[in-house]
Amino acid sequence: MLMLLTFLSGSVAQVPVPYSMFLDQPAPQNGAEVLFNFPVLRWPYQKGEQVRYEVRLSQDSLFKSKGTLEASNLAGAIFLPYRPLKEGRWFWQYRVSGEEWSRLQSFSISEKAIPFHAPAPEKLLAGIPLSHPRILKENPQQDLRGFAEKPEAKAIIAQAEKSLTTDLVQEPGDDGEGPANLTELQKERRIKDAIVRKGHQIHDAVVVLCQAYLLTGNPQYKTKALQAALAVSKWDPDGPSAQVDFTDGACMLVMALVLDTFYDNLNPEQQKSLRDGASYRAERFYQQWVNNIESKVLSGHVWQLLLNEFFKTGLALFHHNPRAANWLTYAYELFMGRTPVLAGPSGGWAEGASYFTMNMDMLVEIPDKIKTYTGFDFFNSHPWYRNTADWLIYQVPPGSAPDGFGDNTEELRQPPKAYAAYAKAMENLLHDARFTWYYQKIEELQQPNLAEEPVLRWFRLLRCDDSALSTEGLKFSMVKVFQEAGIASMHTHVADPRNNIFVSMRASPFGAYGHAHADQNTFNVILDGERLFFRTGYKVAMNDPHRIGWSMHTKGHNGILINGEGQPYSVDAGGQFQTFYQHAEMAYLMGDASNAYRSKQKKWDAGLTRFYRRMALLKPGVLVIYDELEAAQPSEWTWLIHSLENMTVDTTTAMFISTVDTGKGAGKLWSSMPVTWTLTNKFEVPAVSYRSRNGKVYKDDQWHLSAKTQGKDRRARFLSVIQITRTGQLAHPLEHRIDENGRIVVQVGEWEIEAVLDTNDEADLKVHSNDRNVFFSSRSVEVK
Repeated sequence: MLMLLTFLSGSVAQVPVPYSMFLDQPAPQNGAEVLFNFPVLRWPYQKGEQVRYEVRLSQDSLFKSKGTLEASNLAGAIFLPYRPLKEGRWFWQYRVSGEEWSRLQSFSISEKAIPFHAPAPEKLLAGIPLSHPRILKENPQQDLRGFAEKPEAKAIIAQAEKSLTTDLVQEPGDDGEGPANLTELQKERRIKDAIVRKGHQIHDAVVVLCQAYLLTGNPQYKTKALQAALAVSKWDPDGPSAQVDFTDGACMLVMALVLDTFYDNLNPEQQKSLRDGASYRAERFYQQWVNNIESKVLSGHVWQLLLNEFFKTGLALFHHNPRAANWLTYAYELFMGRTPVLAGPSGGWAEGASYFTMNMDMLVEIPDKIKTYTGFDFFNSHPWYRNTADWLIYQVPPGSAPDGFGDNTEELRQPPKAYAAYAKAMENLLHDARFTWYYQKIEELQQPNLAEEPVLRWFRLLRCDDSALSTEGLKFSMVKVFQEAGIASMHTHVADPRNNIFVSMRASPFGAYGHAHADQNTFNVILDGERLFFRTGYKVAMNDPHRIGWSMHTKGHNGILINGEGQPYSVDAGGQFQTFYQHAEMAYLMGDASNAYRSKQKKWDAGLTRFYRRMALLKPGVLVIYDELEAAQPSEWTWLIHSLENMTVDTTTAMFISTVDTGKGAGKLWSSMPVTWTLTNKFEVPAVSYRSRNGKVYKDDQWHLSAKTQGKDRRARFLSVIQITRTGQLAHPLEHRIDENGRIVVQVGEWEIEAVLDTNDEADLKVHSNDRNVFFSSRSVEVK
């Protein structure tokens, strides 16, 4: 029987595809149907310190009706109506104050729009109490000493005890010369690492000292925290601590947190030192961000840590500095208008599993405080939060390596403890059993000591208990697609991560930016939690030659090169998923990376015009990869696959094998042109161990296999069939023939795979089981 595919939209409400570094078109526009009611209006920002904007919004295109909304003196290029809008078509315009109105824009609101009834920031400001503490307590009168015997509290107190003997007053600086023969870039990186370490040290110590004081009342903790914060207030605010924004933000929060926690016990001079020191840094962040960050596709550090620290600082200083109202208003609107900045309603995360941990506190603590002071529940209003449960389960499985996309995922053999912490917090906030299943499975397979995990520990201490939701009746699928983030996966047994074949794929409209790589239409294969075919290389440092030339480059991934070139490192070099399908015994994905090998922003074009990658996972363990490629000119094509452990290839049979402890993958490649094979375990760009921050020694022992066409052609096709078997399990032979129509037909076990390799014929992939209970043809899909 013919199976039907599910079609995916190539665009996301209010988000242009492809992205640009800064928003270059108004959104929403062209009559787009918006996802939320109320919608967020954004437009290209205009540079200038004193720039202000005006907006008008109406169902009357002449803006003369009584229902017209108008706003002026807007400091940033963003407008939130803060009221539900009537269904139907709406018109809007913006302008820099005193200049001409923009071209008329429009959007529509249907009955399907998700209600989003966030209050105006004035309600947040009105809800902030006059008394302290505000940051670490839900209300200033809350007594926290009853929590002191909980495991999280004991871990906090133990850490605070260690902090009592730590030097927290020395200003950050260089940590010495380091290894000989360092480049100037490497020397600069080591200096910044030392500054970052100091920032983390003083932040982490002061946070637990303040928390431990509230839990115990021990005056030693207050004395040590105050000593550290007053020392920071005397540091040069434009000196070394301001050279790295992470440390600048840590210093800001340290002063604000101590001021807030111990406000009533400080003398006026101490209050002034801490208030002035925190205010100076907060105002600098505000001036750097306003009329900028709201328009930027991503500013990683802002969304990872700094926005949360800035928001908390505003809470602490409100009523004590009139500028704090501006800071809080901007932070509130930035959060409401852009979160989640790297994803959409389906729940994915575009920058990868490693760096998501740095966003967890911000994603919970800011909306939790908003709920405390306004009553508005952002968690239950935005579907992304609930749907991150699927992202956790399918892309970062418990007891398993994650999907492999983004910096530092090469270092993750399983989810860090922070993932269980996040899931536990989400269970409390959303009462969704998928989060329960996730953290319970981590506890079962990894046995973490969750009390020692600092991420969201304070939230868990005050808000979470040992109760758990029932996970009976949960159902899991073979395939999951997170369209807005541009990641997807296929699984044979997702509910059993240690008995599961996990194939991940990326085709993301976010392109390559921040900690995301130039890896559109690439894939990774994880067998029972172990990385079988996996991207290679290391994130030594953001601008390190190895990262630029290998680990974030297409060359380090299981992808395609054209004339030896990969995808540009640019946010507008993106992709998208076109279709997906699942059956009880089969899953299918199709990614489109046709726009990924060019960039207007980088003014570069490799000449590729079409790259469709079709992938199918067949139970119990067959992976099919079928590539359709086209270029503007005759080109040389290279098919890539990598392994972290080991790899062999038989060039006479085009067979390649990768082996891990849990089993192996044995594959074969067919192509529309003859290929030349190259296998090496050396990086093209070496990874140099020079950073003192992480102390890693990078080994040059990963495996890289390439099949390069021996001639040039405008079109190319590749078919690879990989049989994945566990240790001790018998494999079926990979048999193939050419049928009467010139198509390659591969028989493996109970499956027959048929593909068109002749580039003069329309591309097609057919899969059917020997018993004919499953029959699939990609040609039934019209790809635009």
